Amino acid sequence: MPAIWKYLPILKWKQGERIALSKLTGAQWDGMVPLIEILPIDPKKGTLSEMLVPYITKIGGQMAKSIPEGTPIAIDIRYFMPTYAKQTQVLTSICKRLTALTGRQIIPVITEAMVARPADLPDLAKAFEVFVLRIQTHGVTSDQVKDFVKVVVGAGIAKSRLHVLVDQFSIVGVDPAACAAAARHYLDEALAAGCSSTTLAGGSFPLNLVGRKQGLHDIERVEWKAWKALVAKPAYAKVLFSDYTVSNPAPAPDIDPTMMNPSVAIRYASDGFWRLFKAGGFKKGKQDQYKNLCILLKGDPVYSGAAFSFGDDCYDKASVGVLGNGNPTSWRRDAASHHLVFTSSAM
Repeated sequence: MPAIWKYLPILKWKQGERIALSKLTGAQWDGMVPLIEILPIDPKKGTLSEMLVPYITKIGGQMAKSIPEGTPIAIDIRYFMPTYAKQTQVLTSICKRLTALTGRQIIPVITEAMVARPADLPDLAKAFEVFVLRIQTHGVTSDQVKDFVKVVVGAGIAKSRLHVLVDQFSIVGVDPAACAAAARHYLDEALAAGCSSTTLAGGSFPLNLVGRKQGLHDIERVEWKAWKALVAKPAYAKVLFSDYTVSNPAPAPDIDPTMMNPSVAIRYASDGFWRLFKAGGFKKGKQDQYKNLCILLKGDPVYSGAAFSFGDDCYDKASVGVLGNGNPTSWRRDAASHHLVFTSSAM
């Protein structure tokens, strides 16, 4: 079975990301498969037993609206119920329900915790056709990769049905050459395992923008530079790409939103870096802050033009309209929209 993506963006299932996906055109979806991290249920809204079915039903409805028919969806539940021992059983149940709700091919993502309980894997293996084995390098050594693959294959998932995702997780500020060198050991093991495909992931956007003054800043896209350096070598030419778009890989901290005052900002992907346009605080801030940032973006050489993506069109409209400063959701929507199209089209 050949690789079914060229780009595997890892997305937290939040409103901004959902809207960005829903605005992609058919051509922009070509070769892209989203890996969705299901977030925990808010305990303030009820117990898990009360909320599980309506929660997954809601997510399934959102996916059906945001992701076109014929596009597979990879599902990762590592943050959904992290303390529950039987992770594989939960994954199986959720993925079956999402298959029924969306009519899409659902690809379960097998984590290290699931490999540690191999007795639970055969039921998952019988229920689905394609799987991702996601290995986060900060928690394992490279020689464990072949052992993980062996366990999964032993549970009934043929290598032809298995895609290995080597995830370097947060690599903010890491030297790209060092990042590539560290990844090689894991990629060597993954490629030698002979599975359907091998993908390299990582995320280098900071967790927050604290400490950065108002103005323009370039933030290095470490994962992109490392991947490009690796695929230039014949041994890694078939390694595919994954990133966390404009988010940091870490789960968002549990902070009371009423106590936060995020900066009005644009996170704009370019080749090898994000150009950050940062203004003042959102709360009680001047209403023309976002408009002025969009004017700066349109005059910058990195701007791709209004026709490039839904997000770029929004930047164009905001630069001439009276739309206020938007909000964190719309900022993330537009940044993710541009990032997804830019990254996919650059491959």
